[in-house]
Amino acid sequence: MKNLKNILVASSFSLFALTSNAQTSIDTLQKLDEVDIIKAYEPILISSNKVPFAPTLPNLVKAKPDAQTYSYSDVKGKINYNPEDIKPIKTAGKKPEKNQFFYAKIGFGFPLAALAKIIVTNPVQTKYRAGVDVDFLLTKSNKPKKYQDFTNFKIKGNGEYFIKKAASVGAELYYNLDQYKYYPYSDVVFSKDSLKTNYNRFGGKVFIKNINDADYYYNLSVNFASVINKNIYHNPKELTIDVNAEGGYNFKKNYWAGAKLKVINVSYNDNYKDTLLTSLNKQNHFTIQATPYGKVKYKIWQLTAGPDFMVTNRRFYVLPYILNQLQIYKDYVVMYNEWTNQVKINSLNNLSVENPWVNTLNYTNSVDQTRTIVGLRGAIKGFGYDVKFSHLVSDDNAQFITNTYAPPSTEVNQMGFDVQTIGRIQAWNPHIGLSYQKGNMFGAKAWFDYLIYTKSSANQLSYLPRIKFGMAAFYNWKDKLYVNLDVTAQGKVNAVNYSYGGFVGPLTTLTPIKGLIDVNLSANYFITKNIGVFVDVNNVGFQKWQRFSNYPTYVFQVIGGVKLSF
Repeated sequence: MKNLKNILVASSFSLFALTSNAQTSIDTLQKLDEVDIIKAYEPILISSNKVPFAPTLPNLVKAKPDAQTYSYSDVKGKINYNPEDIKPIKTAGKKPEKNQFFYAKIGFGFPLAALAKIIVTNPVQTKYRAGVDVDFLLTKSNKPKKYQDFTNFKIKGNGEYFIKKAASVGAELYYNLDQYKYYPYSDVVFSKDSLKTNYNRFGGKVFIKNINDADYYYNLSVNFASVINKNIYHNPKELTIDVNAEGGYNFKKNYWAGAKLKVINVSYNDNYKDTLLTSLNKQNHFTIQATPYGKVKYKIWQLTAGPDFMVTNRRFYVLPYILNQLQIYKDYVVMYNEWTNQVKINSLNNLSVENPWVNTLNYTNSVDQTRTIVGLRGAIKGFGYDVKFSHLVSDDNAQFITNTYAPPSTEVNQMGFDVQTIGRIQAWNPHIGLSYQKGNMFGAKAWFDYLIYTKSSANQLSYLPRIKFGMAAFYNWKDKLYVNLDVTAQGKVNAVNYSYGGFVGPLTTLTPIKGLIDVNLSANYFITKNIGVFVDVNNVGFQKWQRFSNYPTYVFQVIGGVKLSF
């Protein structure tokens, strides 16, 4: 159930941000670096702009862009609700720095891996900015792990023009190539070509927004994303158009009125092949979400509220949209509650980023009615905390299913995962998060979530853990050496399978997958201001675990190399 999983992860603390946007062999390679994110694939998703499940702790700060970041990038985005009244710990700056126009990172590793990242950008100007970002990551392994090989290539160009310090217009284009292999059954021999599955992704956006401090504000963007998947079993093609608009006006000192509009159209076309026939799966899905709102801000209290109108799956929803915050005692004790909603697009582009071994799609979008009942957060002399109790109601949730319903054969599709939607799910989520930071020298952050599902068939929810834990820490020695630690863990999950039952029909079985703990270390040492070396050690504990059933990760992996910036 991809969508619920992602929302729950976002509501928790973005547990898999350091590893979860990849699968199996890819998981341990996806380590965050503030200058660059080494991931098999990042979530470049077209998703709702609604505020996700719950606020997070203030982010840790580091002085240099090469230190590991703690602003976790979950598939569905991170929490963004930080009103002006509250002054969270400032996040580290994005790369490249203002005076940088060239950045390169090159590394090699074991098992055989190679990565390269190059950024070319103009120094920040008064009129425009432009840049090109190239990423390459490749892994090769021998028997019996040869099917864990993958290749990711990304290139992105962007530019922005500033109009008299009042507005900016810009555009972005990207191309991604993702290559993977299905993992075959042990008793069946396949050719390498028959196991390949490739994704060609092309997309971009254009936008215009105001950048001044006027009483009005506006932001308009048009996004598009195209994906073509090719393997011996499927050849799906998909195009997503996503239009976002927001505007408002500050008609009094402490009063605002505004509105958000989101329109999404997904066109999907797939030539589906099996042993007996070839069929065409053609679908078109339209979603619209409109949210007029008012905002009141008065000293220690702030409220944003309005109705949320949504149309998706040919159904109409009217739900509340509420963000409420009260400073009980300065920044030390802040109480908040919220009720936000989100339509999640179960497109091929979105689902294949999380699981590249997707086969058939049941194209039903998920609707989350997300509600944080109550929460307390704050920061005191370097310490931060966030304690909350959240509730999630989610309809038409998508989950990954292993489908071997057809009699055993040599078809590649039986190695992949179908996407099935189930009805309503409710989950209660107590969450505790703690952080500490001492200047730019040391910082640490830890969080714990427990998920209580109220659905009677909760044991048949696929790949949804009940317990999640994580921590991250960094140490900075004289702005020369940066050491980073991150740990992610989760309890056991069930993988739902459809298997062949003869005349009885399909049988539903559960495959338990044990819990996991993933420990990763990285170090960056700067020889000079412009030259540095790095080493990333992933899965330090040599843990054997599976992100998806029958798709194990690399047991251990290390990558080292050099960094250059000018």
